Amino acid sequence: MRDFSIDLQAEKIYSAKTKTYFSEVIKSYYSESYRSAIVMLYSITIADLLFKLEELKDLYDDDSAKAILREIEIAKENPKSLSEWESLLVEKINKQTNLFAPEDFVHIKTLREHRHLCAHPVMTEHYELYQPNRETVRAHIRNMLEGVLVKPAILSKKVLDSLLEDLADKKRLLNNDQKLENFLGDRYLKRFNLKVKLSVFRSLWKIIFKLNDVKSDQNRNILYRTLSHLLKIDYNNYLLAIEAEKDYYSDIAEEQFYLAATLFNRNPSIYLKLSDTFKTLFHSYTQRNANMDAFCVFLSADVKEHMDKILDMNTGWESPYEYTTIHTETISEVVGIGVLHHHRDEAFGFLIEMFSYSNQYAQADDRYDQLIKPNLDKFTQAELILILKKMNSNNQISGRRKGSITKQEVSDVLKMRFNIEDQS
Repeated sequence: MRDFSIDLQAEKIYSAKTKTYFSEVIKSYYSESYRSAIVMLYSITIADLLFKLEELKDLYDDDSAKAILREIEIAKENPKSLSEWESLLVEKINKQTNLFAPEDFVHIKTLREHRHLCAHPVMTEHYELYQPNRETVRAHIRNMLEGVLVKPAILSKKVLDSLLEDLADKKRLLNNDQKLENFLGDRYLKRFNLKVKLSVFRSLWKIIFKLNDVKSDQNRNILYRTLSHLLKIDYNNYLLAIEAEKDYYSDIAEEQFYLAATLFNRNPSIYLKLSDTFKTLFHSYTQRNANMDAFCVFLSADVKEHMDKILDMNTGWESPYEYTTIHTETISEVVGIGVLHHHRDEAFGFLIEMFSYSNQYAQADDRYDQLIKPNLDKFTQAELILILKKMNSNNQISGRRKGSITKQEVSDVLKMRFNIEDQS
């Protein structure tokens, strides 16, 4: 294990002002002025805590931060309290925010005691001033860096409320993933430590997959996109959290099974971490609903096997499914996953077959508009010829009102891209 580096860790200090002040601690430490180092370290720690509260108040209108600052201002005006407001500050932050781990709180109190020994004329029995040793000073520096100074400000218990309110208010502006990722990174994530990330992730999961109230419904999409981004940047830690609380994360409302399946399609390991009870309920649901069974790529060994499974599904009169329609959006989902996993040819072949399975005029229109037309510039020559063949062989495609128009569109693309005339 690499030894702890004060200099490297000091570069990670969150506040620019604190980082500047901390240089005095380093100078005292390396010049063996250990008493000075302890006194200055304590002062900087208290100042840094105040900087954090000010940021929470100014940027996020945090009620906890505002209340603590008001109490501290009152305490500082009491001439009898002297520096007791410092202890009050540490106590209040410990109780009302998520900034401290239990050991951090103890470390600050210990530093305060050693600061008193260093700052006041406390004499030993031989009339010598208290002199902390190098190891003690180094331990205090490390504890304050790791426990306080490198941590960002946004660690209050109200952070989730602030995030939810921001996302609800700005969801129309954050209308693509890049905008959302930039917003989350600049305003929140760069200020989150792991503890806060896990807490926010846990709360988002409940709102997205468990709650069915009006407010949750209104914001479910932006919250799902936020949760997906969190997973993208710190997947392993969230997976461990899900595994540690599998019953909590397995409590998913049936109304949100499709959205959960969307997440599982992109993150199959999450499904594997959930409880057996949930998996049994979920599997039972897919066996009643052909569209859901087709949608859940993650339940198959691989996407190619899953596409074959869909093509072999019995959705006719004697179907085992209660709901037999496979939606066009589901086909798009499967094709997208196939392409993502470098099975482009198989995915496009599957797309064409599913178009050829259209058994109603309206379904043929929908599948052409969403599956065929957007990909006309991506199909190969052989695929375009196959599409024309499938159109001619299915009356639900060729006989519909738009049949001749859409066939001509495909023929024109075949002519334009490959200089081949449709002979059908």
